[in-house]
Amino acid sequence: MLVRSSGPLLVGLSALLLSAYVIAKELPVLAYGDQQSIDTTVALVRGDLQQAFSFYGQKRLMAACMQGMTGTWSALAPPEQRLAHAKNCLDRALSFAEDTPVEALTWTVASRASLVIGDIEAMNRYLDYAWRAGPNEQWIAGLRVNLAQEAVGSLSASNQRNLDLDLAVMVMSRKGISAIANRYWSDEIFRERITRIVEEMPAEDQRRFVRSVRRATVN
Repeated sequence: MLVRSSGPLLVGLSALLLSAYVIAKELPVLAYGDQQSIDTTVALVRGDLQQAFSFYGQKRLMAACMQGMTGTWSALAPPEQRLAHAKNCLDRALSFAEDTPVEALTWTVASRASLVIGDIEAMNRYLDYAWRAGPNEQWIAGLRVNLAQEAVGSLSASNQRNLDLDLAVMVMSRKGISAIANRYWSDEIFRERITRIVEEMPAEDQRRFVRSVRRATVN
């Protein structure tokens, strides 16, 4: 009887061990956020943070990469560390994209990493992929807008058009307008661009945009 049941027991034990291994591998990614964000960034710089197994883990890893490339750490870190971080994030993003090619955040991370590395051709290619994968995802549109504005002089013709479309998505929500309010007042070229886009919208949307920008500026 014991011999007959050893097979299922071994299968169950193997599954348990595999689950424990997966959790152990993903824990650094799943713990990312708040006080753990710098530790996660440093782990990415060193190459210690490997691919996650779950879709959720991969999303957390991509979010950690984006934070590392756009947050305070990026502004203060030595160039060689920023470059190592970007290269490792690009490697993780492209590996993830092989299995999930329609995930907009992944392509946005790949585009941002390519910009840090200095590969403008790849930056444009992946930014276009990001737009195609999620043209109506407002929070991803915000990430793309920030990236596009930093590289606006190097954008391809298609990404110039995509930038206008992303801005149109953002001005349709109060949160999106709040995100662009500061740049609206501080960047004349950006202000002219967003004004041109809004002027093509219905009158009620234009009035809502003006009210929202004023409110966001006061707050």
